[in-house]
Amino acid sequence: MNRLYILFIVALFAVATLTSLQVNAKEEMQYNIYENAIKNPNRLKSDLVNDVKRKPALILPFTQIQEGDKILELGAGGGYTTELISWSVGKYGKVYAHFLYNQERLNNERLSNVVSLRQHTLLELNTVLTENNINENALDSVVIFFILHDIYLNKEMDEKLLQTLYTSLKSGGTIVVLDNAAKKGTELEAIGTLHRIDEDFVISEFKRFGFVLDDTSDVLRNPNDNHTKPWGDFDGLQDRFAFRFKKP
Repeated sequence: MNRLYILFIVALFAVATLTSLQVNAKEEMQYNIYENAIKNPNRLKSDLVNDVKRKPALILPFTQIQEGDKILELGAGGGYTTELISWSVGKYGKVYAHFLYNQERLNNERLSNVVSLRQHTLLELNTVLTENNINENALDSVVIFFILHDIYLNKEMDEKLLQTLYTSLKSGGTIVVLDNAAKKGTELEAIGTLHRIDEDFVISEFKRFGFVLDDTSDVLRNPNDNHTKPWGDFDGLQDRFAFRFKKP
């Protein structure tokens, strides 16, 4: 065999090996980011209890959030997810938290990279984002955890909100949606009574506005849930879907 040819093959193998090592190192580093966020000693004890059902060690990797990302969180509520995202994106990242009612989490610069957006309806979201210098193609990701069904209670909301989110995301940016699963085919029938939403409806709506379904996860699914009881009134863990949509 020609010596030059052998050297060429060896070189190709070396490049492939180096590339594989670099990819593996990047993935390992990313998982370390999530692990460090979950194990952060400043986390509240009440949050640690919720880890059992919220499964952050599986959900954070699914989000694909990275250090330095700019994240919009809709329905931050008590701030459980806000903290995990804050420590995941690091000091060079930013989390814009909508409706963070537990403002004590931000005391003494605990979460210095979190901006608590002023109180507003989601119909005003575009204006509030502009106020915070978040213009078109600015966000890396949007997180909507267990609040989408409530958002659809306002019939004027859906189209304007999804268009705003699409415009605000970078190309390749993602929206991660977790919510309580309703019976298939019920669309929005259970959003007010059971606090559940039809996952097929969610997929069709996001696709209608130009998003593509990038991935799904079964880590929060429960086949023993028959989808007839409201959120919070269930003996076991509720059946929940996890979707990651991407802006092309």
